[in-house]
Amino acid sequence: MQQEIAAEPALVSFGIPGRSSLELEQILRIRNVSTRELAVSIQTSALAPKGVEITVDPQRLRIRAGRSATVVLRADTSDLSEQAGDATGELVLAVSESSEVHVPWAVAVPTPAIDLLSRVTLETSGNRVSDATPAALSLVAGAVIPAPGPQVRPLQLLEVQLLRGGELIGVLATRREVLPGRYTFGLTGRGPAGERLGQGSYVVRVVARPGDGMRQQVVDIAYRIR
Repeated sequence: MQQEIAAEPALVSFGIPGRSSLELEQILRIRNVSTRELAVSIQTSALAPKGVEITVDPQRLRIRAGRSATVVLRADTSDLSEQAGDATGELVLAVSESSEVHVPWAVAVPTPAIDLLSRVTLETSGNRVSDATPAALSLVAGAVIPAPGPQVRPLQLLEVQLLRGGELIGVLATRREVLPGRYTFGLTGRGPAGERLGQGSYVVRVVARPGDGMRQQVVDIAYRIR
């Protein structure tokens, strides 16, 4: 039987729920590719829901030949399981006297206790930190989790701050939309505005902030200017 409707996207990913928003939303566009007006009804089928409830608005619609319509999909994650992996299911688009269209959906369930900031080291190449002999701040940001289902955990923000005596002096470096990997920053003994720092003890603070609402991670490391 010939398929008379097409759905875009073909797979709906709701992403990762955040702490501040337990309801995720996506738009599904349905196009009538036939030569007749169609009545379409949309039902949900759960495969591994993990506490996710999907609602569709509207659930029934009529689409003229060659035209398209949009529906709003909402994923309520207030009862989301803490077991890492993916919550999955299908949207079933039914048309009378025509074949059904199945659109898979997924909500990522992140691993809660994963380090998104690790292997933070600060090494110097000489007795005095300078433009010619900078200290190397090296770290691993984000994570790739192979099981129970592959997950890529990027960072929304990676920030290198400078403190002295517990007070924030300023920000030495900022990276946004950071993919998992190893990163190195050169510290030349200068402050956030490019000024030469005075001798003494400082603290370099690395802040890793994910974009999925999970906790940010912070690592402090001693930094001495001679």
